[in-house]
Amino acid sequence: MKISDDPKIYLGIDWGESKIGLAIADEENRIALAFKTVKKDDKILSKIKEIIEKENIAEIVIGRPFYLRNEKIPSGGEKFGELIEKRIGLPIHYQNEMFTTRMAQKNLIETGAKDVGKIDDKESARIILQDWLDR
Repeated sequence: MKISDDPKIYLGIDWGESKIGLAIADEENRIALAFKTVKKDDKILSKIKEIIEKENIAEIVIGRPFYLRNEKIPSGGEKFGELIEKRIGLPIHYQNEMFTTRMAQKNLIETGAKDVGKIDDKESARIILQDWLDR
């Protein structure tokens, strides 16, 4: 889907029970930035598609839990990734998301953020995306 010579833009997704955290990075700077949190509802695919088009996203990184010995645990994020790949056609990558919510909350508290529970999803997405970029 990349149309120009501009750097690829990556979208990081932290798939939650009721909210989805999003982060963005480009391949040139390779620094993930917390972007936004969207409510998970029956319009989530169209919301994500709109963001993909508006931000010119080229690839997506979705958090997925891995436990000891790299065992993969099935998650809603995987099913959503398959749906995005099928309907929108973007490459999907998965990154371990174990403990990212705790790390996100710790980061936010250290920076003096208020209402940490309302913004930890997008910080978790930032951590997931940054970990993937750093691999």
